[in-house]
Amino acid sequence: MTPRHEFACHSDNRPRPDVPGGWVLPVLIRLEATGSRHLISPLALAGAERRSAVFAALAALENDHGLPPALADLPLEEFVDWLLSAEPTAIVTALHGDVPGLAAVIARIGCDPLLEPADYAVLAALLSDEDPRARRQAQCLRQAEPVTSSLLRILDRLRAAYLRPGVVRAIRTPEVADRIEQITDFLLQSCSRLTEDDLARSLEEGALFNFHDWASHVLLWYGDELCDLPDDTDLRFLRSAREFGRLSERYGCDLAGASSGKILNAALGVAAYAEWKHVPVLVELVRMSDGAGTLWVCQDLHGPDGAQLSSRLERDIRAALRRRGILSLAVTHRPGVAFEVAERFAHVEPVSVLRLCEAA
Repeated sequence: MTPRHEFACHSDNRPRPDVPGGWVLPVLIRLEATGSRHLISPLALAGAERRSAVFAALAALENDHGLPPALADLPLEEFVDWLLSAEPTAIVTALHGDVPGLAAVIARIGCDPLLEPADYAVLAALLSDEDPRARRQAQCLRQAEPVTSSLLRILDRLRAAYLRPGVVRAIRTPEVADRIEQITDFLLQSCSRLTEDDLARSLEEGALFNFHDWASHVLLWYGDELCDLPDDTDLRFLRSAREFGRLSERYGCDLAGASSGKILNAALGVAAYAEWKHVPVLVELVRMSDGAGTLWVCQDLHGPDGAQLSSRLERDIRAALRRRGILSLAVTHRPGVAFEVAERFAHVEPVSVLRLCEAA
């Protein structure tokens, strides 16, 4: 039997050897050591479709179930000759049966093998499974270019609503898929009317370019559970995107701007925003930790249209907040040093002394 090879070439048509690596190379060495046929050098010169089909066969060799009986019974020399001469589609069909689209998907793996031999069985299982989730994964596989082990990990980690070719195509690594899942849980928790399909459509439209902007814009459209603090006789807390928009116009402090991050901070519970009930004042609180417990601190007070509060009004509000356990923290100087001197010469960088710690 005369092997038929497809050559991978340079632009000047000279063959370019490409010896397979990873888990494939030890398998090839073992086969050559056992039999009398060369497989490494023909594969090093073979085209992508041939290589991907042969890698699928080698993966079956490494699988617990092994090759199908018809192939397992072949003498090693005949098996190697068959790998180098049979149509790549026929190789895939002989390994896994007539699985719709499998040969085309394996061909799009390209010149390098998948990371694990078991990944080939995962491919076949996804394309033959009738489960609704598997069907959505299969649809993404059929439209993917190239097909990689990373893609399989991404398909495994995404929820069903995100198993759309347009979404999957934009996700480059399993780690990004994990991040999207975490952000999705957070957004659904903060937006009672938001659905997974809403988020999937936004991802298809290009939201993955900037996670911060994506989360901010979703909250500005759908946010309605943005605060876990109860109202009281003094404070009415902002809980919805609508309230953020209304008070942003009133106080002019960029509450409803995606770039300010304020609505994100509210949804995360890092900050809370409330209107003082007695006079028009916006109270900005930040949640902090001393290592043993949580406390709220008044970060700022805003008058309408950015107007500055009188010293007396600010003092009265901060005193009322302090009575209910909300502190007002500031850097201060030691007694005996004039305030004006401290104000002029102190190097105060409050952000540098604060860090985000995990909630208890």
